Amino acid sequence: MTEAAWHKGLHQMAIEAVEQTLAPGEQVSLVIHGASNQAIIATDRRALVFKKGFMAGASFGSELTSWTYRSLVGVQIHTGMMSGAVVLQGPGQTGTRTSYWKGKDSDPHMAPNAIPLNRPFERAQRKVAELSRIIDRAHRQEQTRSASAPVPAQESIADELRKLADLRAEGVLSDQEFADLKAKLLS
Repeated sequence: MTEAAWHKGLHQMAIEAVEQTLAPGEQVSLVIHGASNQAIIATDRRALVFKKGFMAGASFGSELTSWTYRSLVGVQIHTGMMSGAVVLQGPGQTGTRTSYWKGKDSDPHMAPNAIPLNRPFERAQRKVAELSRIIDRAHRQEQTRSASAPVPAQESIADELRKLADLRAEGVLSDQEFADLKAKLLS
């Protein structure tokens, strides 16, 4: 996404906060615009939740929370008759109500992992689906890295061969069993 494209529709405080937070080479992938100048900004590395002003619990200021994709388990969108919310889900986090009537941290205006929405919801729904794919892709890449990481050897092959030779010398293994196990170990 080009710089001009992701800036579009964001409050100036959000643009400044995100630009100060981006690491060298980090690129914005998508922006989900919420009510009350709140937004979720997805980069190629993480999701940022921007909140501004009194409604977000940051009187005369703003708040920017960062979530690595590895620390997220998903994203959901809640829609009601008039309002809704986009909620980033992490381990141990509770859901967020979509009611416009506020109530502490479960209120999407104030919860650090959610932004409130107003109708129409279609654009936000498309962007939530894309963010979900980004999170899934990050988890699959992590699993691939973990699966391809070398497993440290418990014992060397030479140690294993010595044990097999000892078992053969003690008469536990026949010459043929020793040869088969040695070939298997060396393959």
